[in-house]
Amino acid sequence: MFSLRYLVMALPLCFAQAASPETLNIAVASNFKVTLEKLIAAEPNRLNHKLKIISGATGSLYTQIVNGAPFDIFLAADMHRPQLLDQERQLPAGSRKAYAIGQLVLWIPGASSQVNEENLSLFTGNLAIANPRTAPYGLAALSLLEKLNTKKPRLIMGENVAQAYQFVHTGNAQAGLVALSQVIDQAIDPQSYWHVPQQYHEPIEQQLVVLNSSPASTEFVNYLLSDPARNIISSSGYQVPGNTNRD
Repeated sequence: MFSLRYLVMALPLCFAQAASPETLNIAVASNFKVTLEKLIAAEPNRLNHKLKIISGATGSLYTQIVNGAPFDIFLAADMHRPQLLDQERQLPAGSRKAYAIGQLVLWIPGASSQVNEENLSLFTGNLAIANPRTAPYGLAALSLLEKLNTKKPRLIMGENVAQAYQFVHTGNAQAGLVALSQVIDQAIDPQSYWHVPQQYHEPIEQQLVVLNSSPASTEFVNYLLSDPARNIISSSGYQVPGNTNRD
């Protein structure tokens, strides 16, 4: 047996040269990074390749890919960017698949009673959301705010949903529209967040796209879509799609 090693990197300011054949470069939306780490830790002997993980906002990662970033797999937080890459690069059938459906929550730390829809309708403080131009969770948050008769909170936008979470965590915002996976990862008191119903925004269907087909990428994707991996994804705050093939 062999050990699987991985390196977690921040979103780079510039691109390094293409990695060696033994390295699988995975670009992952910030909301799914911790879950991806859980998946890797659960199967340390799954691949005979080093994994390099680069996380950031889906829109920012897409821009890097278009500009030549040497990523092998892109785990987006939406379906739009994978569809664009599929069309632009005329990728082989089976290169694009759904792997998770994200869940949005309103998080108000220290709430004295169960947070619900009314809390958002009456909220007037600083509300952290991800940038809707680059982050699907931000787009879902904006859609929610437009559908509710809110008191127009002051929006503080993070580059991605991870930064939106940090704004709330550090007290720079009194509330945030963040990912369910984040509050689960941090064992946040369930009383302090409201699970936003799906009808308030378009489904956050998270798709992957294989940009560089290889035995390593095939094995990794097969694992990600396997039942053991789907169980981990589900327990981490996502729904799992019933049909993962979107070709």
